[in-house]
Amino acid sequence: MSQSFHPRNSRFQIVMIKSRWMWFASLAALLLATTVTASAQTITLKSLLAEMTDPAAVARFPQPHYDSLQASSYNRASTNRNQPNQDTTGWFADSDGLGFIRTETNRSEKEWVIMEHQGPGCLTKFWTPFFYYGFNDRVGPNVRIYLDGSDTPVFDESLIKLVTAQGSVQPPLATFTARAGDLYLPIPFARSCRVTMTAKPFYHLINYRAYPDGTKVEPFTRARYEAAATDLEKAGKALTAQPDANQGAIQKSARLRPGAKLEVPLPAGPSAIRQFTVRLPGAVTNLASLRSTVLAMTFDGEETGWCPLGDFFCSADSLHPLHTWQRTVTADGTMVCRWVMPYRSAAEIRVLNLGDQPIEVALQAEVGRWDWDARSLHFHTNWRPDDVVPGTPFLDWNYIDIRGQGVFVGDGWTVLNIQGSWWGEGDEKIYVDDAWDKGFPTHFGTGTEDYYGWAGGEVPTRKDEFSVPFLANARVGGLDGYTTGFNVCTRTRSLDAIPFTQRLRFDMESSFGTDIRNPWNLLGYSAITFWYAKPGATHNRPARPEVAARPIMSLTGVKAKAEAIKASAKEVRVPGAGGH
Repeated sequence: MSQSFHPRNSRFQIVMIKSRWMWFASLAALLLATTVTASAQTITLKSLLAEMTDPAAVARFPQPHYDSLQASSYNRASTNRNQPNQDTTGWFADSDGLGFIRTETNRSEKEWVIMEHQGPGCLTKFWTPFFYYGFNDRVGPNVRIYLDGSDTPVFDESLIKLVTAQGSVQPPLATFTARAGDLYLPIPFARSCRVTMTAKPFYHLINYRAYPDGTKVEPFTRARYEAAATDLEKAGKALTAQPDANQGAIQKSARLRPGAKLEVPLPAGPSAIRQFTVRLPGAVTNLASLRSTVLAMTFDGEETGWCPLGDFFCSADSLHPLHTWQRTVTADGTMVCRWVMPYRSAAEIRVLNLGDQPIEVALQAEVGRWDWDARSLHFHTNWRPDDVVPGTPFLDWNYIDIRGQGVFVGDGWTVLNIQGSWWGEGDEKIYVDDAWDKGFPTHFGTGTEDYYGWAGGEVPTRKDEFSVPFLANARVGGLDGYTTGFNVCTRTRSLDAIPFTQRLRFDMESSFGTDIRNPWNLLGYSAITFWYAKPGATHNRPARPEVAARPIMSLTGVKAKAEAIKASAKEVRVPGAGGH
């Protein structure tokens, strides 16, 4: 998003206990199966709410299959990743809040079409800032959502108010974040969908599912929405509940010397981890342990997870308390993960101490039965380690490139900023299956903070930190009152998860703020990804123990590198050399 408004005990215990979380997950799965079966595979608002709040749903390849698509206001000057103008007039174009499909006249009124689709589908997420072309307008134009060829929209209200929970949808399905809002109400349609604005569009992102022709979908109506009040309330409670961190029959703890590991073998399958908790109390003072303590996971003989513990929990540099639907972090070094992780026969979790000091670590896991079938997927998490990049030339910085079949369900970005101003002008570019070969992403966004569910308009401060079910701005620098230091964002997915059958590649533009475009304007990046895949999937983010053992990049280190680049640039600009 363009920042045009900137002002400047090591024992093993198995205790048979009944888990509330396991009960809830089983109930959610039962409700989902019952809903779908009862409706003869018809997709309805109620079935989608059940799917959204079933933690196990994303651990199976979707049936029916859907394409996860996105409509946005990206700058239409960007046409192909191989286009000749690889700058702000082309592939890295800013001013990405004006794009739309076309205008049309309905009932004698001009409307701007921002999304349209022919065939069955479902709208899964809307985002827009809480201002419209300036901070003085907090209402903006209405959004109109037309379904199945009807001339009467099912929604006709201020888009800003709708997404920020000031309209007809209440939290947490509509959520105010930082200068923006996010709408997660599923809006299914049977034959078509068209979304328009009653005035010139501003920054917007719309995620939606496209189902195969012939998929049975019960379209959204206001009457069905009102009739689903109980289901909506249940969904809201499920998404905001805080399950007990002291859950799980499998417990193991140890004092790990440097180079040692805690191995936690799990019950023979078919089973699934429903929740695990890691306690690293020393991390409160030994911040380096967050990077040098590594979480590794093996399912059915494949190491599918390898990631520093702190990065996994959005706390690479220090503990950042947060609570989202899938992860919780508390200030005492307790970290809880609620991703469901199935396996067919065997699994193991390992905690590795790659640091130079002993650490105390405890792990508790809850494992339940899983019906392994042809749609079952293994959970993956991967890390791209610290990388310092310059302000110019722009580039698409790759989170991960996956080959295989699976579902992409989330990510997080850690950015070390030395400038103190804005750092995330770049847009997400997500390529699904053959999109890379075609040269244009399946998802093309409008700015880094937009992708992570909040908005710019002014330089962020620590007041802009938040965590909601599927989003968190876990840290905003703050060393100078603004963004100097580490900035950490994360986004996870439910109905807006992205299935892929062959390949998924996730890039983010390394495009800084409009006033940070020199070779010495450095930023430090690292990233994590969360995804599920059928056995055998491959990717370009192998384990990097030698890097995790090193200290995390530092402000002083990156600043020193920046100064060296700047000094070198000055040296070549001697009189008569023709440099400029």
